[in-house]
Amino acid sequence: MTIDWMAFVTVVVAALVAACLLVTVFSVALRVGDSPSKRRRLGSVALFAVCGFIVLFGIFLIVPALHTPLGL
Repeated sequence: MTIDWMAFVTVVVAALVAACLLVTVFSVALRVGDSPSKRRRLGSVALFAVCGFIVLFGIFLIVPALHTPLGL
């Protein structure tokens, strides 16, 4: 049994980048939403929606059963 170390490093780096991106977007959404301004509050909701999209996309990539209905 051999381990493809380059593929392992690729997965680790991708997971690290995705986790940092998710935490950054979430924390910016919290910071922006702290204002009473309607426009900033709307921006905060949009950033939370981006967080949800990132999580759902990650679940889509992990679960192979979700790939078949889309013809992938």
